[in-house]
Amino acid sequence: MIQLNDVNGASVITEGIAKQLLMDFTGTLMGCEMGIAYGGGVERIGKLWKGRGTIYGFDTFEGHPKQIGRECKYTNKYGGDYAFATLCMDNWYNHYGYDNLSLEYIREELDKQDLSNVFLVKGLITENTDLSFINELHYALLDLDFPLSMWNAYNIVKDKVVSGGYLCLHDVIPHGHIPGCNEYYKEIIKEGLFDIVSEYPKSYIAILRKK
Repeated sequence: MIQLNDVNGASVITEGIAKQLLMDFTGTLMGCEMGIAYGGGVERIGKLWKGRGTIYGFDTFEGHPKQIGRECKYTNKYGGDYAFATLCMDNWYNHYGYDNLSLEYIREELDKQDLSNVFLVKGLITENTDLSFINELHYALLDLDFPLSMWNAYNIVKDKVVSGGYLCLHDVIPHGHIPGCNEYYKEIIKEGLFDIVSEYPKSYIAILRKK
C-alpha cells in the first residue's frame, strides 16, 4: 500500500515511534492516524503492532475535502480554493488515482494481510467528531493539511493521549510550509500538555510527548 510520507521521510520517523512504544509500554497499545490517504501508514503500524496493539485510521476515503479551505481562517486568508493546503493533494491524485483511496479498497488490502488490528473510520474530522470508542492513545499522527482540521483533531485527541504517549504533527514546520499549521503548533506547545521531543523541518514533522 502507498505511504505518501515515504517521500519526505516522515514515515521513517513515525515508524520509529511505533517501534519505541513497543518497548516503552507493556500490554495493549492504542493509536490513531488522522488523514491516512492511501493507507500505507496504518498498514505499517498494523504489521508492527500485530498481537500488541490496535491502530485506527481516520479519513474521508473520498479525497481531500477542499471545502475546508473556505472554512479555515488561515487557508481562506492565503488563497482559499487556490491555497496550498487546498491543492496539495492534487499531484498525488493525478499520479496514483482515486480508486485506491476508498475505504472498501483499503479494507480489502488490509484483510488480505489479516490486519484485523487496523480499524478504519470514515468522515471529516471536526470539533464534534466522536472518539468515545477510544479510551486512550499511545500514539496519534495528525496529517490533515488544513490548519483548522489539525486544530480540531488536536482538541479531540489531546486528553486521550496517555502520559508518555506520542503526538506526531505533520506540516507544522517549518513556519509557512502550510500557513496556519505552525501558528496552531505554537498554541499547542503553549498549552503545556506536551513536551517537544524532536522537530524535523525537512520532513515537516514535529514529535511531542505527553507529560
